[in-house]
Amino acid sequence: MWRTKIFQNWQRRVPIRWRLIIVSLGLLTLLLSVLGVVILFAAERALDMNEANALWSEARLVMKSVNEHQHRFPLSFPRTPAQPSSSPISTSLLLAAKSLAQKLDGPRSETVTLLPDGTVIPSTYQTPFVLPSVTLAPSIVQKALANDQTATSYWFARDTQKNRQLIVLLPLVSGDGHMVAVLQVSTPTQQIDAFIITFRLILLFGALGALSLATALTIPLIGAALHPLVDMERTSRRIAEGDLSLRLDEPLTDDEIGRLAQSFNQMVAQLERSFQRQKRFVADASHELRTPLTALGGSLEMLLLGADSGDKEAARRLLRGMYTEVKRMHRLAEDLQVLTRLDEGQARLCEDVVDVRDLIEKVYHQAQQLAHGQVISREVAANMPLIRIDADRMQQVLLNIVDNALKFTPENGSVSLFAAYNKEQEIVLIEIRDTGKGIPEEDLPRVFDRFYRADPSRSRLSKNVGGSGLGLAIAREFVEAQGGKIAINSRLGAGTTLMISLQAPLPKA
Repeated sequence: MWRTKIFQNWQRRVPIRWRLIIVSLGLLTLLLSVLGVVILFAAERALDMNEANALWSEARLVMKSVNEHQHRFPLSFPRTPAQPSSSPISTSLLLAAKSLAQKLDGPRSETVTLLPDGTVIPSTYQTPFVLPSVTLAPSIVQKALANDQTATSYWFARDTQKNRQLIVLLPLVSGDGHMVAVLQVSTPTQQIDAFIITFRLILLFGALGALSLATALTIPLIGAALHPLVDMERTSRRIAEGDLSLRLDEPLTDDEIGRLAQSFNQMVAQLERSFQRQKRFVADASHELRTPLTALGGSLEMLLLGADSGDKEAARRLLRGMYTEVKRMHRLAEDLQVLTRLDEGQARLCEDVVDVRDLIEKVYHQAQQLAHGQVISREVAANMPLIRIDADRMQQVLLNIVDNALKFTPENGSVSLFAAYNKEQEIVLIEIRDTGKGIPEEDLPRVFDRFYRADPSRSRLSKNVGGSGLGLAIAREFVEAQGGKIAINSRLGAGTTLMISLQAPLPKA
């Protein structure tokens, strides 16, 4: 537990740049250490094996020479473990041991002839280069000779001067297949040990040099790689202080950091648009509320000052105007509450299977009561399928759109409702067309924005076309909440067409 806490504290306090450097150099150090140990072990083993093979080959050559000159007691190397002989030491064996010692003993090797039980055979031969005596324990000799002698085997032991000696054992077998003695050849390993020490130093300084070079290259490379993150951190601080116009310099490389910079800029742009919409929304909402509040304040002031002069009809007109403004504020509050619920995903939709024909008929009959001289018509295709939507919400959306179309269509104009089914795309298309004044092309992308009015003549003080400017925004939110899409097409002076497309997965009625 305490180790975990220490590691977590270390992560919190150490910057990511130094964490990457430490981890990278730590892994490199580990890899170099493992590689150095493997190379050192392989080199030492190869040198020992080469030295053992050299002793083995030299002993075989000497054995061959002794056999050629001593026919009474032939010696050979067996390919399978030989059975030890119980015969006493003979003169021939002593002569063979002496011959082997004469040919193998030298400044770099020492030869000892042993009986199978490990007893040293005495020899009268003396060499001027007498090495310190070294022998293996009898148990080791027996164990070594019990193995297959087709491969070179070697052992290590310490001599009387505590120097390391490499030893090979060769069984001496008579002509009848009995092992009569064991030839032990040993050589000091000072040269090998000296080379291994030098090799270790070479590996150590090589690893240190590689680590130094890696450190010199890693620090600037990691710094360059993390530079966009440093810029991102600085920019995000300034953005948090309110400067949403700032953007990151996106790297030219298409990697994780480059894509992160792009995503960061997109996020900041979205935040800037959201804040601008919020500011515009607050400003528009304040303006919408200021108008009815001003009217209410003026009417109340007139009543308080007795401007009606006791005329009940005048007082009644003022009260009716105040009531109208209160209703206007109430509608605005309801629209704002609906948009808030839609933004928070709390608007509940009661979806059910709906016949589009019945929906169009209901909207058509309600629109008749809203018309003030315009001609209202409807047309529904014969192959309309059933769809799953919230009928009440969709009826409200369509009626609001029709009401909006009637407000901007002259008395001699017309408003029509049209519904069709696209079988290939499985989409139900509902259109509301009017012959009104139309909307300028440059204003079309913003007609669904909240409180937006394309025509400045649509005054908030107009009783005929007055509204909160939230109708199309609410319509879009409700349509998209039910999996549909809404679009608008208009030409100035030629009328407007608003299109709603809904998915129709259900079979045709």
